[in-house]
Amino acid sequence: MAKVKVTLDKRSDHMTKDGKYPLVLRLSHKSKTRDIGFDIHLKEDQFNEATCTLSGIQNAVRNSKRVQKSFADIDLWIDENKGEIKLWSIGQLKDKIEKKFFSKQSELNLLEHGAKMLYRYHVEERYSTASSYEDALKVVVKYNMRLAKKDDKVQIKTLFNRNAKDAFNIKDEYRAFDMPIKAFNVVFAKDFKTYLDSRIKSKNSVAIYLRSLQAILNDAERTYDELKGHKPLEGFKKKSTANAPVVLTTEEIEVFREASYPKKDSRFHARNYFLFMFNNMGMNFYDIAIAKVHQFDGERFSYTRKKTESEGDFFSIKQNQENLEIINYYSKGKSQDNYIFPIIPEDRTGEEIYRTKNGRLKWFNDNLKKIATDLGIEKKISSYTARDTWTNIGLKMGIDLRKISAGLGHSSIEITEKNYAQSIQEKILDEINAQITGTPKPQ
Repeated sequence: MAKVKVTLDKRSDHMTKDGKYPLVLRLSHKSKTRDIGFDIHLKEDQFNEATCTLSGIQNAVRNSKRVQKSFADIDLWIDENKGEIKLWSIGQLKDKIEKKFFSKQSELNLLEHGAKMLYRYHVEERYSTASSYEDALKVVVKYNMRLAKKDDKVQIKTLFNRNAKDAFNIKDEYRAFDMPIKAFNVVFAKDFKTYLDSRIKSKNSVAIYLRSLQAILNDAERTYDELKGHKPLEGFKKKSTANAPVVLTTEEIEVFREASYPKKDSRFHARNYFLFMFNNMGMNFYDIAIAKVHQFDGERFSYTRKKTESEGDFFSIKQNQENLEIINYYSKGKSQDNYIFPIIPEDRTGEEIYRTKNGRLKWFNDNLKKIATDLGIEKKISSYTARDTWTNIGLKMGIDLRKISAGLGHSSIEITEKNYAQSIQEKILDEINAQITGTPKPQ
């Protein structure tokens, strides 16, 4: 059960030059403690912990009554709500007490609220979303550094101290650059957008940062009544310009298939991974990285797409002969719960899996570039090429766009049209031109 007491924070680094300590309300919950300050500093002989009285300072009687009342009110509130409080982390308990009894609104600050969101996404294992949101918050911190005439070109690894069993807490060095969410208004947003445009060459990156920040602000607006209607980024353009897909022709795919490398060569594995992805409707690298032996039943490979698993995107795909040989090569001697491919070590868990995947993705893309050079393919091949190629070949074959969209795991046909607008437009215009000019319809 949560407990509270009023005491002095006697840590040496908290003592003032004249030998005084801060008076705090100390919370104890789930074997952890947190302090909430009363904005009062006292010498040891000026505070009686047993009676919770202050002496030797101005308005000692009045301050004693104020502290005693706060303690009594909080102690009673904890007792009355102990059933709910036992489910909370100590961070949640501290935040609630600060807001209810101390009129502190720390949760209405941008980084404070961002920390809550990131913790939630980590619990849900949505590490990619959490990473994108933190990257956007880092840019806000750098802008506030610039406003404070500090070096805004420093590398920020993370803004938070992470404790998987509790909540995320802002690192001390970045607390000064937090800001009230209401201060992130339209005027601030315009100046911040100008800062982004001057610092970041890619317009798509600017749009991604703005979308991430809008998601954080929208979540805060839905959470706190005080922020209802606070939408400072609502009128800003945040759409990304789709990059032209890099696709291989059917002839280039065959050249890829015929490429031969020693089994100890990293290009041997990169080639196999690429073909496995292409043969499975252009599946993502993350999905093959975490693919396990039990997902293959001897004929079909089944998986839920990691990027859209919350939407239930489940696929069961009959494997062609090429994939059967790839699966048999990598799964030989492994247990049902082992990874098929040697991409992520078996001992990795949670966020370690996501971070390892990112490192291996760079390895994969580097090797795809080497293979393209070896084969004389003058295209910037990446992990997306398998997906884009599968889609492009399907479109050229005249396969219904709705079927292709389903194969890609898109939630709507509009997403497919947006991502592959150029290929779809070219096909439509070619067919129209053939009809008008009388030339044979393209095959």
